[in-house]
Amino acid sequence: MRSVLSRSLFAALLAAAFIPAALPQSQDTQSVAAAARRAREKKKDSAKPAKVITDETLEVKKGDVQNAVAEEAKIAGAPEATNQRQNGAPNPAAPDAKTQAAKEERLKKELTAAKEQLKQALMDLDLLQRGNRLDQDAYYSKPNYGADAAGKQKLDDEQQQINNKRDEVERLKAKVADLQKSAGESSSTSSQP
Repeated sequence: MRSVLSRSLFAALLAAAFIPAALPQSQDTQSVAAAARRAREKKKDSAKPAKVITDETLEVKKGDVQNAVAEEAKIAGAPEATNQRQNGAPNPAAPDAKTQAAKEERLKKELTAAKEQLKQALMDLDLLQRGNRLDQDAYYSKPNYGADAAGKQKLDDEQQQINNKRDEVERLKAKVADLQKSAGESSSTSSQP
């Protein structure tokens, strides 16, 4: 009986020790949640509505690009230019822009094709190197590998293929770099007036 009484007294003491510790913790969580709720409400109240720019709200000043066509007739000598365009005379900048765009498109296609060739060459090189490593392991694992002339010739041929593929990879890397440089130069010149 004494052990039951001491056990229940011990359990009561433990419960009494943990209950006060648990109550402030739940109050802290409630206060943290309330603080977060208040912060969200304050943020909603202080948020300004985003300004939406439309044709009606856009203020266009005299001399802007949008007004350039409207103001063109007021410029001295402009009526002749307007009449020429209306009579079907081609805009001199348009063919240059078209050829520039065609050149950029051609460069993009060449660059894409060169990158694909480089990717394929790198995969082929990787396969050749892996196959060569396996063949080397098989060749050198033989106890009398020095007498296997055919095996040695096969390894030499594979090494030559690997060297040729490395040369091709380097050539393709240079081609891609040149095309990227050309594409970068053409896009920078087309953006200049």
